[in-house]
Parts: sequence; C-alpha cells; structure tokens
Amino acid sequence: MHKHKGIYCICLNKKGELLVIEKNGGPYKNRFDLPGGTPIDGESEYETVIREVLEETGYVVKKGMKLGERCYELPWNYKAWTHSQHTAVFFNCLIDISSQAALADIPDQDSRGTRWISTNDLVKDWCSPLVWEAAQYVGTKRIPSDLKMYETWSVLKEPLYPIG
Repeated sequence: MHKHKGIYCICLNKKGELLVIEKNGGPYKNRFDLPGGTPIDGESEYETVIREVLEETGYVVKKGMKLGERCYELPWNYKAWTHSQHTAVFFNCLIDISSQAALADIPDQDSRGTRWISTNDLVKDWCSPLVWEAAQYVGTKRIPSDLKMYETWSVLKEPLYPIG
C-alpha cells in the first residue's frame, strides 16, 4: 500500500464558497481537490500549508488553524501498489483574496488552476475525498478521525465537472 501524508487548506470566501484546485495528477486527477501537499524535510505542518497554497493557488495565507486529520484508503494502481492510504491534515485558512499571483512554475505542479465553488453545487463524483470532507465540515464544523475506506475508486481520464 502506498502511504502518503499531506497538509491541506479549507478556505471559504465571504460568499461561503470553497477554494478548490483542479487536480492534474495522482489518484484525484481530473477532480476538484483542496490546495495542499507534502511537507518538505524540517517544515512544520503550518509552513507546509502556507507554501502549498501559494504554489497551487497563488494566494497568500494570512492565518490558519489546524482542524484535525483523517485517513482515507482507496484503490489506486501506482508503481508496485494497488491501494493508497492518504492521511490528510486539515487547516482552516484565511487568505488574502487580493494577493493572487500566478501558480508556481515547479516540477510536478498538480494544480491546473483554482475555483471558488459553493459546497451546495458540488457533486461527489467531481471531488477528491478531501473536498467532500471539506463540504461536510462546512455544515458540521467537525472533521471525523475514523478511517474512511473507498471500496471502488477510479482515476478520471477527463473531468466530470463543467469546464470553464
């Protein structure tokens, strides 16, 4: 099983819309995902979410608060593995809306761009488990800590959400 831990941003604007990225790689390719990713050696979780949000969205995080973490398991054929175990650490972040710059031009950039989307308009098949969790968080103000298993999962060849 492939194991991965990432740090992710839940951010709502004044209209209550969730900040998402259009994922361009990994098991969540062609779905909406939360901005975030893997810590660099020696980097704190908070430093990671600040860096990842800037790289994947162009926005500057003004402040953030850790909400909790949850582990997801799903089928994914990657290298020698057939499953992924993804631990996600969630931060509630406030960003500077006026600060948006271009996405970082870095190797393995897995964000095609950003969107602000109402959680009421999300369709589960459009979303990574993290975005779906964030949508539930908006209503409950709670991140469950139990393992969430997906018996079936497929990497999409094309996005199901409306383009444009």
